[in-house]
Amino acid sequence: MRVEVILFDWGGTLAMVDRQADALRRGSMEAAGIVAGPNDSEAATRLLAAFFSAEAEAGADLVHREVDMWAVLARWASSTGRPVDAHRLAAAGQALGRAWTGSLDRVPGALEAVRWLRDRGYRLGLVSNCSIAPDYCHQELARQGFAGLLDLVVFSSEVGYRKPAAAIYEEAIRRAYPAGRPADLSRVLFVGDSPALDVIAPAGMGMKTALVVREPGIWPEADYARARPNLRINAVTELPALLDRAGPDPGG
Repeated sequence: MRVEVILFDWGGTLAMVDRQADALRRGSMEAAGIVAGPNDSEAATRLLAAFFSAEAEAGADLVHREVDMWAVLARWASSTGRPVDAHRLAAAGQALGRAWTGSLDRVPGALEAVRWLRDRGYRLGLVSNCSIAPDYCHQELARQGFAGLLDLVVFSSEVGYRKPAAAIYEEAIRRAYPAGRPADLSRVLFVGDSPALDVIAPAGMGMKTALVVREPGIWPEADYARARPNLRINAVTELPALLDRAGPDPGG
Protein backbone atom coordinates (compact mmCIF):
# COMPACT_ATOMS: atom_id res chain seq x y z
CA MET A 1 0.00 0.00 0.00
CA ARG A 2 1.58 3.26 -1.16
CA VAL A 3 0.33 6.50 0.37
CA GLU A 4 1.72 10.02 0.72
CA VAL A 5 -0.70 11.65 3.20
CA ILE A 6 -1.82 10.15 6.51
CA LEU A 7 -4.80 11.69 8.34
CA PHE A 8 -5.34 10.71 11.97
CA ASP A 9 -8.39 10.81 14.19
CA TRP A 10 -7.54 12.17 17.67
CA GLY A 11 -9.60 10.78 20.56
CA GLY A 12 -9.36 7.00 20.69
CA THR A 13 -6.53 6.97 18.15
CA LEU A 14 -3.71 9.27 19.22
CA ALA A 15 -5.11 10.10 22.66
CA MET A 16 -7.55 8.65 25.16
CA VAL A 17 -10.44 10.71 26.50
CA ASP A 18 -11.24 8.90 29.76
CA ARG A 19 -10.70 12.03 31.89
CA GLN A 20 -12.59 14.42 29.63
CA ALA A 21 -15.98 14.17 31.39
CA ASP A 22 -14.44 14.97 34.78
CA ALA A 23 -12.63 17.96 33.29
CA LEU A 24 -15.87 19.30 31.81
CA ARG A 25 -17.55 18.82 35.18
CA ARG A 26 -14.87 20.92 36.86
CA GLY A 27 -15.10 23.50 34.11
CA SER A 28 -18.86 23.70 34.51
CA MET A 29 -18.42 24.39 38.22
CA GLU A 30 -15.98 27.20 37.47
CA ALA A 31 -18.16 28.66 34.73
CA ALA A 32 -21.26 28.52 36.94
CA GLY A 33 -19.33 30.27 39.71
CA ILE A 34 -18.55 33.15 37.37
CA VAL A 35 -22.11 33.52 36.05
CA ALA A 36 -24.44 32.28 38.78
CA GLY A 37 -22.33 32.53 41.93
CA PRO A 38 -19.95 30.13 43.70
CA ASN A 39 -22.63 28.22 45.61
CA ASP A 40 -25.03 27.44 42.78
CA SER A 41 -24.27 23.75 42.21
CA GLU A 42 -27.63 23.30 40.47
CA ALA A 43 -26.60 25.81 37.80
CA ALA A 44 -23.35 23.91 37.25
CA THR A 45 -25.23 20.62 36.90
CA ARG A 46 -27.58 22.19 34.35
CA LEU A 47 -24.67 23.59 32.36
CA LEU A 48 -22.96 20.20 32.16
CA ALA A 49 -26.26 18.60 31.15
CA ALA A 50 -26.72 21.26 28.46
CA PHE A 51 -23.36 20.40 26.91
CA PHE A 52 -23.99 16.67 26.97
CA SER A 53 -27.45 17.22 25.48
CA ALA A 54 -25.99 19.40 22.73
CA GLU A 55 -23.41 16.70 21.97
CA ALA A 56 -26.15 14.10 21.65
CA GLU A 57 -28.17 16.37 19.36
CA ALA A 58 -25.12 16.98 17.17
CA GLY A 59 -24.49 13.25 16.94
CA ALA A 60 -28.06 12.73 15.70
CA ASP A 61 -28.13 15.75 13.37
CA LEU A 62 -28.73 14.62 9.80
CA VAL A 63 -26.26 17.15 8.35
CA HIS A 64 -23.76 16.67 11.21
CA ARG A 65 -23.50 20.26 12.43
CA GLU A 66 -21.10 20.68 15.32
CA VAL A 67 -22.05 22.03 18.72
CA ASP A 68 -21.60 25.78 19.13
CA MET A 69 -20.07 25.88 22.62
CA TRP A 70 -20.62 29.62 22.98
CA ALA A 71 -24.29 29.37 21.96
CA VAL A 72 -24.88 26.58 24.52
CA LEU A 73 -23.20 28.68 27.18
CA ALA A 74 -25.23 31.77 26.29
CA ARG A 75 -28.56 29.86 26.40
CA TRP A 76 -27.65 28.37 29.77
CA ALA A 77 -26.63 31.77 31.14
CA SER A 78 -29.98 33.23 30.08
CA SER A 79 -31.77 30.40 31.89
CA THR A 80 -30.16 31.32 35.21
CA GLY A 81 -32.29 34.44 35.43
CA ARG A 82 -29.26 36.55 36.27
CA PRO A 83 -27.99 39.45 34.17
CA VAL A 84 -24.85 38.36 32.35
CA ASP A 85 -22.63 40.72 30.40
CA ALA A 86 -20.36 39.71 27.53
CA HIS A 87 -17.25 39.93 29.71
CA ARG A 88 -18.51 37.41 32.28
CA LEU A 89 -19.83 35.11 29.57
CA ALA A 90 -16.42 35.12 27.89
CA ALA A 91 -14.73 34.44 31.24
CA ALA A 92 -17.06 31.46 31.81
CA GLY A 93 -16.21 30.05 28.38
CA GLN A 94 -12.51 30.47 29.07
CA ALA A 95 -12.90 28.63 32.39
CA LEU A 96 -14.49 25.71 30.55
CA GLY A 97 -11.74 25.65 27.94
CA ARG A 98 -8.94 25.84 30.51
CA ALA A 99 -10.46 23.02 32.57
CA TRP A 100 -10.75 20.79 29.50
CA THR A 101 -7.16 21.42 28.40
CA GLY A 102 -4.98 18.68 29.85
CA SER A 103 -7.75 16.07 30.02
CA LEU A 104 -6.58 13.91 27.09
CA ASP A 105 -3.84 11.33 27.58
CA ARG A 106 -1.50 10.33 24.77
CA VAL A 107 -1.73 6.73 23.64
CA PRO A 108 1.59 5.14 24.71
CA GLY A 109 4.03 5.17 21.80
CA ALA A 110 1.76 7.27 19.55
CA LEU A 111 4.01 10.32 19.58
CA GLU A 112 7.04 8.24 18.60
CA ALA A 113 5.06 6.53 15.80
CA VAL A 114 3.89 9.87 14.40
CA ARG A 115 7.42 11.27 14.58
CA TRP A 116 8.76 8.20 12.73
CA LEU A 117 6.20 8.66 9.97
CA ARG A 118 7.04 12.34 9.62
CA ASP A 119 10.78 11.61 9.50
CA ARG A 120 10.05 9.03 6.84
CA GLY A 121 8.56 11.75 4.63
CA TYR A 122 4.81 11.29 4.96
CA ARG A 123 2.62 14.38 5.08
CA LEU A 124 0.56 14.13 8.26
CA GLY A 125 -2.69 15.62 9.45
CA LEU A 126 -5.34 15.35 12.13
CA VAL A 127 -9.13 15.45 11.60
CA SER A 128 -11.09 15.46 14.84
CA ASN A 129 -14.61 15.86 16.12
CA CYS A 130 -14.21 18.22 19.07
CA SER A 131 -16.84 20.70 20.21
CA ILE A 132 -14.39 22.61 22.42
CA ALA A 133 -13.34 25.97 20.95
CA PRO A 134 -10.44 25.55 18.46
CA ASP A 135 -7.93 27.60 20.49
CA TYR A 136 -8.12 25.11 23.36
CA CYS A 137 -7.97 22.13 20.99
CA HIS A 138 -4.75 23.49 19.51
CA GLN A 139 -3.33 24.10 23.00
CA GLU A 140 -4.08 20.52 24.01
CA LEU A 141 -2.58 19.12 20.83
CA ALA A 142 0.58 21.16 21.46
CA ARG A 143 0.71 20.02 25.10
CA GLN A 144 0.69 16.42 23.91
CA GLY A 145 3.58 17.10 21.52
CA PHE A 146 1.75 16.36 18.27
CA ALA A 147 1.31 19.88 16.93
CA GLY A 148 4.84 20.29 15.60
CA LEU A 149 4.68 16.97 13.77
CA LEU A 150 1.50 17.64 11.79
CA ASP A 151 1.20 19.47 8.49
CA LEU A 152 -2.49 20.19 8.96
CA VAL A 153 -5.07 20.09 11.73
CA VAL A 154 -8.84 20.28 11.23
CA PHE A 155 -11.26 20.46 14.17
CA SER A 156 -15.03 20.19 13.76
CA SER A 157 -15.48 23.20 16.05
CA GLU A 158 -13.54 25.21 13.48
CA VAL A 159 -15.32 23.89 10.39
CA GLY A 160 -18.79 23.86 11.94
CA TYR A 161 -19.47 20.28 10.83
CA ARG A 162 -18.36 16.99 12.33
CA LYS A 163 -17.41 13.68 10.82
CA PRO A 164 -19.00 12.08 8.80
CA ALA A 165 -20.00 15.35 7.07
CA ALA A 166 -18.13 15.67 3.77
CA ALA A 167 -17.15 19.25 4.65
CA ILE A 168 -14.62 18.30 7.33
CA TYR A 169 -12.85 15.71 5.15
CA GLU A 170 -12.82 18.06 2.17
CA GLU A 171 -11.23 20.78 4.30
CA ALA A 172 -8.48 18.36 5.31
CA ILE A 173 -7.87 17.40 1.67
CA ARG A 174 -7.79 21.07 0.67
CA ARG A 175 -5.07 21.73 3.24
CA ALA A 176 -3.16 18.58 2.33
CA TYR A 177 -3.18 19.56 -1.35
CA PRO A 178 -3.06 23.37 -1.50
CA ALA A 179 -2.24 23.29 -5.22
CA GLY A 180 -5.52 21.51 -5.96
CA ARG A 181 -7.57 18.52 -4.88
CA PRO A 182 -6.56 15.33 -6.69
CA ALA A 183 -9.33 13.39 -8.38
CA ASP A 184 -7.90 10.16 -6.94
CA LEU A 185 -7.57 10.12 -3.13
CA SER A 186 -6.13 6.61 -2.93
CA ARG A 187 -2.76 7.99 -1.79
CA VAL A 188 -4.42 9.31 1.39
CA LEU A 189 -4.65 6.98 4.41
CA PHE A 190 -7.23 7.78 7.09
CA VAL A 191 -6.48 6.24 10.50
CA GLY A 192 -9.01 6.07 13.31
CA ASP A 193 -11.01 3.96 15.74
CA SER A 194 -14.53 4.65 14.47
CA PRO A 195 -15.66 2.28 11.71
CA ALA A 196 -18.27 4.80 10.53
CA LEU A 197 -16.36 8.09 10.85
CA ASP A 198 -12.82 6.93 10.11
CA VAL A 199 -13.37 4.06 7.66
CA ILE A 200 -16.74 4.08 5.91
CA ALA A 201 -16.92 7.82 5.19
CA PRO A 202 -13.26 8.31 4.07
CA ALA A 203 -13.37 5.10 2.00
CA GLY A 204 -16.48 6.42 0.30
CA MET A 205 -14.40 9.36 -0.89
CA GLY A 206 -11.68 7.07 -2.23
CA MET A 207 -9.20 7.14 0.65
CA LYS A 208 -7.44 4.11 2.06
CA THR A 209 -8.25 3.40 5.69
CA ALA A 210 -6.76 1.84 8.82
CA LEU A 211 -9.12 0.88 11.66
CA VAL A 212 -7.78 0.98 15.21
CA VAL A 213 -9.67 -1.87 16.87
CA ARG A 214 -11.24 -0.95 20.22
CA GLU A 215 -12.95 -2.96 22.94
CA PRO A 216 -16.55 -4.06 22.22
CA GLY A 217 -19.30 -1.56 22.93
CA ILE A 218 -17.47 1.62 21.92
CA TRP A 219 -19.05 1.69 18.45
CA PRO A 220 -22.15 -0.08 17.05
CA GLU A 221 -21.60 -3.61 15.79
CA ALA A 222 -23.49 -2.69 12.63
CA ASP A 223 -20.78 -0.14 11.80
CA TYR A 224 -18.06 -2.76 12.20
CA ALA A 225 -20.00 -5.08 9.90
CA ARG A 226 -20.17 -2.42 7.17
CA ALA A 227 -16.56 -1.21 7.47
CA ARG A 228 -13.97 -2.62 5.09
CA PRO A 229 -10.64 -1.07 6.18
CA ASN A 230 -7.44 -1.70 4.24
CA LEU A 231 -5.68 -2.30 7.56
CA ARG A 232 -6.80 -3.38 11.03
CA ILE A 233 -4.43 -2.41 13.82
CA ASN A 234 -4.50 -2.51 17.59
CA ALA A 235 -2.74 0.85 17.92
CA VAL A 236 -1.07 3.49 15.75
CA THR A 237 2.25 2.15 17.02
CA GLU A 238 1.85 -0.67 14.47
CA LEU A 239 1.82 1.68 11.47
CA PRO A 240 5.59 2.22 11.12
CA ALA A 241 6.25 -1.49 10.68
CA LEU A 242 3.36 -1.88 8.24
CA LEU A 243 4.40 1.09 6.11
CA ASP A 244 8.16 0.65 6.42
CA ARG A 245 8.50 -1.55 3.36
CA ALA A 246 6.85 0.95 1.08
CA GLY A 247 7.65 4.46 2.28
CA PRO A 248 5.78 7.49 0.91
CA ASP A 249 4.41 7.23 -2.61
CA PRO A 250 7.07 8.70 -4.90
CA GLY A 251 4.33 9.98 -7.16
CA GLY A 252 3.50 12.57 -4.50
